[in-house]
Amino acid sequence: MSWSILDIQEQIAIELDQSNSSATEGGTDWSIRMKAINRSNRDWSESIDWDVLHKTSNGLTTVAGNASYTLPTGFKKLDGFPKITSDGTTAYDFPIVDISKNRRYVDSDKFVNVVGNEKDGYHMVIHADTVASGASVQITYWANAASLASAVDVSECPDPSFLVQRSLYYLYKGREDGRFPEAKAESERILARMIESEASKGLGHAEPSVSVGPEAYSSWRIGRD
Repeated sequence: MSWSILDIQEQIAIELDQSNSSATEGGTDWSIRMKAINRSNRDWSESIDWDVLHKTSNGLTTVAGNASYTLPTGFKKLDGFPKITSDGTTAYDFPIVDISKNRRYVDSDKFVNVVGNEKDGYHMVIHADTVASGASVQITYWANAASLASAVDVSECPDPSFLVQRSLYYLYKGREDGRFPEAKAESERILARMIESEASKGLGHAEPSVSVGPEAYSSWRIGRD
């Protein structure tokens, strides 16, 4: 099920205005409701790490040496080790290290730091004895939900009725309307249902039969290391 912003605005109008037509796009009511929708969208995205916000990115370094690699717009956090062809030939898994612990490593060690913030953007500093210009970089990461603006935009939220109910909660609360606790409770029920569905992948979802430990040991081989 996917609803555009216009669909969500119409659902909100049914409750608030007793009308099946949305507020006028670009008008005051539309803008106020858009802010509630985006706030609700953020609430959803921050609740857990959603599969729909799990993404991959492939790129290239643009300078040699300790390279600063710009992370994608909307980046939230890395999931797993970046795979980097630092020497131009072999792809290596690079551990992620807090920048405050860099002094524990020597120049030949391979690792990355993630620095920056949501406002200015994030980038990844690649440390290795050599980093070739044009080295390939592959990452998997969690993204923030995209901001919604246009009437045709569609949220990644798998159940947009959450956005309706959570937006109603914020709008009712702002009006000091006594219905706001009910709207919040309903949004929480929808959110719990989405989280339960996220945790239940179904019988066809493959899971490894053997775990060899955390990713720090992903390159180990039993009986050899």
